[in-house]
Amino acid sequence: LNATFFAFKKRERGGVLTGASIAFAVLAIVLYAALLGFIWFALGQNPLEMSQMAAQAQADPEAIQQMMSPGNIAIMVLVYLIFTFAICVLFAAYEAACLRWMIRGETKGFFGLALDDDTWRVYGIYWVWFVGFIIGAIAFLIIMGILGATIAATAGADSPVMLILPLLFFIVPIYLCTRLAPAAATAIAERRFAFFDAWSTSSDRFWALFGAFFLLWLIYMLLVCGITVAWLSWAVGPRLAEIFAGGSDPTAASIAINQATMDAMSAPGGMLIYAGVSMATWIIAIMFYIALFGVNARAAVAALEEGKITPEAAS
Repeated sequence: LNATFFAFKKRERGGVLTGASIAFAVLAIVLYAALLGFIWFALGQNPLEMSQMAAQAQADPEAIQQMMSPGNIAIMVLVYLIFTFAICVLFAAYEAACLRWMIRGETKGFFGLALDDDTWRVYGIYWVWFVGFIIGAIAFLIIMGILGATIAATAGADSPVMLILPLLFFIVPIYLCTRLAPAAATAIAERRFAFFDAWSTSSDRFWALFGAFFLLWLIYMLLVCGITVAWLSWAVGPRLAEIFAGGSDPTAASIAINQATMDAMSAPGGMLIYAGVSMATWIIAIMFYIALFGVNARAAVAALEEGKITPEAAS
């Protein structure tokens, strides 16, 4: 538990993590608002109305076809690529700021956020995760297919040995992701790009890391599901009987639920309630991120103390 809540118990002196979190949230909102504003300016249509039309695409396919012209699609793809790059760099700066403070006790830039070497190391690690996930998934599926065919040919398709395959499908990715989870923290601790040094950082700590991650994910899912159920109960609950009165068509029910949600947001005070729910979800997500960063930071600090990893001199 000390490692799980390391970020909150050990390092929040002077409000560094709080300041970095607020700066990250504000800049993320600014980026999202800029995205919506640019789409509105480029396409001449309210993005919220476009979202509502997309939700009702099956009910009115001609309207969605007019909106999704080739030119509009090209503009939206370009805008979303730029937005994705910007939000990923911002998140890398945020993670680097938290890890830099928890591991090295340093802060710099705008409330800890800076486009420095640490940020670009973390951003590069995101790319390793992305490419590695694609390559690993393809390779893993091929290996699983060969292994399954071999077991079926030798022991029979109904053999109890075949039960190993579903277990491997979950155990292997979980083990690899847990062992490599401290990659960003290791790069901050070593002051260099060192993705696979995370294997040394997590040596003899698999169960501690896995237990911390499992506990944090469980708490996060319970909180988010609770807020989501409360919001939907308020927005859609009074109209559930009406929504499902016409039958069990999932498409019609989905459209009706989306319309009921939009109506609830348009009601007096609806936007304030939605804003409160969104803010609560943001706060829970940021606390979850900080806790995850803290678990990896604690592993990196322990690895430094044990000499499993060695930092380079500060430049």
